[in-house]
Amino acid sequence: MAKAKQITVWVESTPGQLGRIAKALGDAKVNVTAFTAYSTGGESPIRLQVSSPAKAKKVLEGLGVRVTEEEVLRLTLADKPGMLGEVGSRLGQANINVEYAFGSVPKGGKKADVVLGVSDLAGATKALRGL
Repeated sequence: MAKAKQITVWVESTPGQLGRIAKALGDAKVNVTAFTAYSTGGESPIRLQVSSPAKAKKVLEGLGVRVTEEEVLRLTLADKPGMLGEVGSRLGQANINVEYAFGSVPKGGKKADVVLGVSDLAGATKALRGL
């Protein structure tokens, strides 16, 4: 389990925004290691974990978009039934709210990467120790 810097780019929900953001990062040799994007009907977030957060932030600000930075938890969990339930239960017992989460398991993979934006990062780290 690790704390990770996350960049959030706030863009109008219009076609091509993800491509514009990802291309700019690729052209700058910044690798995207995780992302989620969804429309909220207006200014919408594209949340990114990247190989170089400082460089990514500079590149994205150069595009004229609003960029924020936050710390999140990035967990690598065994890909087996009940693991996400264990994470959610531990956080709930510690009275920590999951504000958003995303994750993926490659086909045939044995581990899952899960990113959690939580209300109490230090408390979540403590609650999930040992997973």
